[in-house]
Parts: sequence; C-alpha cells; structure tokens
Amino acid sequence: MPPSPLPVFVISLPDCTDRRAAISAALTAQGLGFEFIEAVDGRRGLPADQVPHVDRPRAARRLGRPISDAECAASLSHASVYRRMVEGGMEHALIFEDDAILTQGVRRFVETESYRAAPMVILNHLNARVMQRGGEVVFDDVRARPLAVPCFRAAAYSLSLEGAKWLLARALPISMPPDWPADITQIGAVALDPEIVHHPPEAPGQSTLEPGRSQRPGRRLHRFLDPAYARRVWRKAQSEKIS
Repeated sequence: MPPSPLPVFVISLPDCTDRRAAISAALTAQGLGFEFIEAVDGRRGLPADQVPHVDRPRAARRLGRPISDAECAASLSHASVYRRMVEGGMEHALIFEDDAILTQGVRRFVETESYRAAPMVILNHLNARVMQRGGEVVFDDVRARPLAVPCFRAAAYSLSLEGAKWLLARALPISMPPDWPADITQIGAVALDPEIVHHPPEAPGQSTLEPGRSQRPGRRLHRFLDPAYARRVWRKAQSEKIS
C-alpha cells in the first residue's frame, strides 16, 4: 500500500488481534497506510524500564488518589508517539487507539488536510465542551471548534510537530491520568463537530482504566486558589457540550 499523505499510527497491544484486524481493515479500506505502535502493557504491573518514567507521589497529590498501572501505561503509550514525532521531525501525524471506529469522514479529513486546522484536532471525544463562539468548517458540514476545557478520550486525534513537542515536554514523568498530560486548550486544541470517529460502548469490566478512575478523589480545596481553575470555570461558562 502506498504511504499516506501523513503518518498514521495505531497504538495497540500485540495480543489484541481482533482489534488490530478491525482497524487494519478500516484504514486499508480508506487507502491509508499506517504503522502499529506497541502499547505499554500495564495489565500485570508496569515493565521495569517504564517505572522511572512515573512520578507516583506527584500523581497522588494531583489526583487525590493513587494512579493505576493501567493509567500510567496508557499515558506512556501516547507519550511514545509524541517522542516519535519529535525525533522524526514529523510535521503532522494522525493517531488512533486500536478500538477506534472510523467513518468515511476520516478519508475526507486527510484529503482536505483538515489536520492543519490546529496543533491538535480531536476526531473522537467524550464530554467535550467547546466555546460557543469561534470555529470553522473544515470539510463538508464538519466544524473544528475550540475546546473550552480538556475533553476525555484519546482514541483519535491529529497532532502537529509543535503540538507533539508541547505534549512531550509535559508528559514525562507521568503524573496525570489519561487522556492528556496537561491542559490542551493552551495549545488551541479543537474538537470536530460532529465527530468522525466513534468508540464502542464500554461494557462493565471492559476498560482497563476504569478501576483506577472509579476511585473517589480526595478533596482538593487548594484548587480555588489556582488561577488555572478560575480560567477553567470562566471558559466552561462560555461553552456548550457537544458530546
């Protein structure tokens, strides 16, 4: 298959053969070449060579609870793609997790070079709030809308080289849970509306991240003194929810 107009990476564990087969078929059907990036496996604890890349005490202070191995592994996997982009000087790249469900909009996204719309373009999102004003039509009836606050889910997104550098500088050592290592609104991240990649419904016990995320965080009253918290509250008030 000829190479895609931009690098396409799929983060996947080697033994997830069904997922790999499904997304391989979907990308091939859209004429997109791609490369699998082997995910860090945190299902039985972190590999020894990854342990130094996690700051558990800081994570506990920031989250109000211990960070799980699965959360660390997911973040480390995405950080490996940021590093790959930076070391390779890649101007743009498209990143998927292996359970992403593609629509034909992905082909249009690539054909129209809509990945140039912002340093980060999120193709699939959860609890995304976007600014009521702003945004542009990037192709057909799909708009790229500025995020008001960081959304959840990193199943499908594009990055520019500058975006990858920004994320990599903040990703390690891991001290935040997936999906993003910092406030991605600071680099002008946008979410597509409507989204052009879907995500399968998560049945109980399906997600390897849920056990860590389900723990109730401790009270963090100091957040009221943080200017970033005030900014988040203001932006959220000016936003609307699209997912």
